[in-house]
Amino acid sequence: MGETSTRETQAQVCHRCLMRLETSAGGVDLPRRIRATLAARGEAVRVELTGCLGWCPVGRVSVQLRRAGELSDVVLLDPERDGAELLTHLPCPSTETP
Repeated sequence: MGETSTRETQAQVCHRCLMRLETSAGGVDLPRRIRATLAARGEAVRVELTGCLGWCPVGRVSVQLRRAGELSDVVLLDPERDGAELLTHLPCPSTETP
């Protein structure tokens, strides 16, 4: 009865990965770009910086999604793609039950 129809996805972005990126990679701006990419798909998104997720990729950023209490695998993002890799880790909205 008290359910909301809005889905919320939490994207946990590794702060260490962001700090290791070269300035030209746009790491400072990446959380905002991730939020915009997921919001364009209709997701209610909260992006949070977190500690190490156990992966230390060179030139990439580790991100983990939490949705409805479930965690995705760690996704290694290319900072130039604005988080587009995360879209494959979310269920298609048309297949979800309201």
